[in-house]
Amino acid sequence: MTTRLTAAALRARVHAAIGEPEIARTGFELGATPQRHRLGGGLGPAPVPLRAAALVGLTLAVASALTVGTVLHLHTLPKPAGPSNGPAGQSSAPGSPVTSPAALGFVPRDVTAVSADQWWVLGYDGAPCSGSGCIRILQTVDGGQTFTAVATPSLGLTGLRFLNSQDGWAYGGSTVWSTHDGGAAWNDTPLGGPVQELETSGGYVYALVNVADPSDAWSLERSPASTDSWQTIYTTIDQPENLNVHGSDVWITLSSGTGDNQVLASTDDGGHFTSSAICLGAGGVASLDAVSPNDLWAACSVGAAEDVWVSVDGGADFTAVQSGAYVGPSWGTVAGPSVTTAVLAGASLQLTQNGGAGFQTVLDNGDAWSIVGFTTDEDGFAFSYPTSALGTPDALWRTDDGGMQWYEVEFP
Repeated sequence: MTTRLTAAALRARVHAAIGEPEIARTGFELGATPQRHRLGGGLGPAPVPLRAAALVGLTLAVASALTVGTVLHLHTLPKPAGPSNGPAGQSSAPGSPVTSPAALGFVPRDVTAVSADQWWVLGYDGAPCSGSGCIRILQTVDGGQTFTAVATPSLGLTGLRFLNSQDGWAYGGSTVWSTHDGGAAWNDTPLGGPVQELETSGGYVYALVNVADPSDAWSLERSPASTDSWQTIYTTIDQPENLNVHGSDVWITLSSGTGDNQVLASTDDGGHFTSSAICLGAGGVASLDAVSPNDLWAACSVGAAEDVWVSVDGGADFTAVQSGAYVGPSWGTVAGPSVTTAVLAGASLQLTQNGGAGFQTVLDNGDAWSIVGFTTDEDGFAFSYPTSALGTPDALWRTDDGGMQWYEVEFP
């Protein structure tokens, strides 16, 4: 079912479910995150869709609660290559925030959430806005009923992540900007090369950086979340595709293009890594999403199609959950709220509620899609694209019933 999410409609749904939220002020302090039980499983210290084969009993085996520091990692696929996808002619000195009210025609580019109510959206204003001041960051503390603009540190941003209500990071090119007051002020840190991915969980923020020498190698950089103290913790990473974090666990997938795909896994905040095979024979790893330290979903590109794989041992072993039955195009992404429920996004949004044994189409309107994640067992996000090229999203969509129905988010 496809329904446009108006502010009134969302307000009615939120009120019916939890009562009308009381917002004391912008900047809403999260405090201790309330415990949320997931259908058939749970989220640990960082949001990751539980991936599982159709194994009876895993539903009861994984049950953990959201804790302070849980963050929903949401990102488009592939990443836009720099600010060229936005309005032309924009420039800004690093560390010079730009604050302006939201304008009509806002186009979302990236989104990050720390709860079902509080999330931030990076994007740019459409016509009649042009030139400087069009790139902006919007924040909601009431689940998308209202949005306010926060300071934007640069007009060349391509990604945005928040760990909690105060600590967040924006990045573009070779620079990472950090805020420790909810976006009121930002500090810039050059990282020595273009940032491909940035994720945060537990007490750290991580970045995959394309180092200058050799130019085809990448490094993993890390900084404590509360301070800006970046250091290299892994060097000469070859052909990385995905960075995923969950509490103290870190995963990096490597795609060779010849079927010899690998996943690097760490259980100690990136201190040590072990290597395992993933998506053997596939052209690459389109996406990786961890629901818990043990359970991971993966989408693997196989020819012009997609195969869904799962690990229940932290990435040491992966198994195709459909026994070779492919679903979705080769650029599809997968994410979900439990070991049994996940959404595969590509030419449509497809939902599994039996651990990947079967998928049903829940939204197919002619757009291309990327699923970006779930922050509770009910609330999740996806981006739609006007073409299968997946350049820049044209809309942000939200579900509040575990992926069955999707609503387009309306911006001011």
